[in-house]
Amino acid sequence: MPRRCKPGAQEFSWRRHMSHDGAPRRWLVALVFALVIFSGTSLARSARAQDVPATPLQRCNSIVSLDERLHMEQWAAPGQCDRPVQTRVIDQFLGFTCHELSPERTGCRSFVPRPDSRIFDTAKRFRCVDFGVINGDAGVAIARLREWAAPPKHCDWDPYAGVLAIEIDFEHGQVCLAAFCFDIERLSATGRTRLRRLVTSAFEELTSSAQGAGLRGISPSTQMGVK
Repeated sequence: MPRRCKPGAQEFSWRRHMSHDGAPRRWLVALVFALVIFSGTSLARSARAQDVPATPLQRCNSIVSLDERLHMEQWAAPGQCDRPVQTRVIDQFLGFTCHELSPERTGCRSFVPRPDSRIFDTAKRFRCVDFGVINGDAGVAIARLREWAAPPKHCDWDPYAGVLAIEIDFEHGQVCLAAFCFDIERLSATGRTRLRRLVTSAFEELTSSAQGAGLRGISPSTQMGVK
C-alpha cells in the first residue's frame, strides 16, 4: 500500500526547502543593492567634483616683435603672470605656431601664410642678424643664425630684453622661436621658400661685409635640407 504523508508534512518540507534555497537569493539581492548604493555615491562625488569650476586663467601681456611678425601670448593664474602656465607663439611670415598647454603637452603645426604676410619679409628692410660659429675639421663653420627686428644701430642681442627672434638651427634642421623649435621640412611650401630666401640674403650680406674673415661658405639649401 502506498505510504500516505500527513497533510502538513509535505507543506513543511516545501517551506523548509524554500527557506534553504532562498538564502543565496537574499545575499545576491543585498549585494546588488549595495553595489547600486556604492555606484550612486561615486557618481554623486564625481558630479560634485565636476561642478567645482577650475580657476580661470588670466591672459598676460603679449610680446610682439618690432615689425609685428612674431607674437607670443601667455596665460597664468590671476596675479601670477611672472609664472605663466600656457604659452603660444606665432610666426606669421614663415607660417608656424606652437602652443604649450603644460610642460608635458606642447604642440606645433604649420599653416600657409596669408598673402598679405609678405610685408613681414625682413630681407627687404633693416634687420639684425647674428651668426653662431663652430670649429670643424674643415675650419670655421656656421651652426646657427638668429634674426630679429630692431631700430637701426641697436643690434646688440640681449637674451633678457624680451625681444622675439627667429633662430635657424642648421645642425638639426629646425627653426626656433622663444625656445619652441619646429622642423623645417614640416613648413608649408611657401614657408620653406621664404626661409630659403631669408637665409640666402643673410649669407649674402655676411659675405659682402666679411670678406677675408676666414668663414667657410655654406649652402643654405644643403645645410637646412630645404629643397
